[in-house]
Amino acid sequence: MTISPILPVYSPVNINFSHGKGVYLYDFNNNRYVDFHSGIGVNSLGHANPQLVNALKTQGEKFWHLSNTYNIPTANNFAIKLINSSFADTVFFANSGSEAVECGLKIARSYHNGKSNRNRHRILTFHGAFHGRTFLTCATNDQRKFSKLLNPRIDWCDNVARDIESVKKAILNDIGTILIEPIQGQGGINVMSASFLQELRSLCDEHDILLFFDCVQCGAGRTGKLFAYECVGVKPDICALAKGIGGGFPLGVCLATEKAAQYMAVGMHGSTFGGNPLATSIGNTMLHELLNPGFLENVAVRGKYLKNKLKDLAHKFSVIEEVRGKGLMLGIKIKVDNQKFADELSHRGLLTIGVTSDQVVRMLPPLIITEDEIDEGIEILSQYLSEKFSSYS
Repeated sequence: MTISPILPVYSPVNINFSHGKGVYLYDFNNNRYVDFHSGIGVNSLGHANPQLVNALKTQGEKFWHLSNTYNIPTANNFAIKLINSSFADTVFFANSGSEAVECGLKIARSYHNGKSNRNRHRILTFHGAFHGRTFLTCATNDQRKFSKLLNPRIDWCDNVARDIESVKKAILNDIGTILIEPIQGQGGINVMSASFLQELRSLCDEHDILLFFDCVQCGAGRTGKLFAYECVGVKPDICALAKGIGGGFPLGVCLATEKAAQYMAVGMHGSTFGGNPLATSIGNTMLHELLNPGFLENVAVRGKYLKNKLKDLAHKFSVIEEVRGKGLMLGIKIKVDNQKFADELSHRGLLTIGVTSDQVVRMLPPLIITEDEIDEGIEILSQYLSEKFSSYS
């Protein structure tokens, strides 16, 4: 038996990239690829962004790491900017989305325990949910897809259909937290309706349940708003943010209200590298760029443009069943194997994401993409569809 040097939990496409610039990646033969993948929605300002490179270089020449036993100026500044731009009163810095979700679940547990409601320990999640791959976040994912090799799973999560009646029945079972992605990514680009999220907020208020939004993929400007919850006017008690907020640097954030976090105390949580100067320097720069006048509005405009282009292709090619998403978090539901579809596109010069449920191919291009660059990607997709699926029925 021979195992690969890197633990074989991924199945990478056989392309080796040498460098990137803007919305393009290049392989060692200097072939160019239009990046509608963005490292799964991470490279929001594209590749080798000058502002991010400068922020990393400037901080790297000062110091790379300080323990959280000291005040970290870049972290303090970043925290204040996030609080001023969101519902939150406090934040915790981590290194990934999974860690940010873990922190939020710990905050939620501390809230109910602090109120002497120790029976309110269960978490409600939804069909199609994906919240991470740590052992706890695995338990919050869609249980219909939970790997049997990891059994027995942590048994304090209930997973239900995405409708309010299922939620009403489930909250009778000691539910203390409702965890939901306003737009599911891995689950198939499923956009939660405003009415559904508003009803969740009302139920949470009525039953003293904490509402926890996972904006790891749909946050940081991806929808045309800084946070996806702004699209529907519903504020959570806790929110996880990662991926795009680091622009490619490992960075996760858990945001919370004072009410939710009131029982957290010294020693209850921590992270050696969370909030490190390099990450928070990047975060500060990333947030500054996102909040520049017109930036988020432009994301919304480009998102509509790309979505309309995809709808045009759907009318022309019956292999595309549906176009989904909001802003620059889009997907096409297709009638053939989505992973093979994405792999074949990548070898033609368009990078998309096939590792998605419900036969959806995800498209998460950099937020700086132009109409001409969108057209370039659409042309590659259109040619592929014409060659492979023109007679599909």
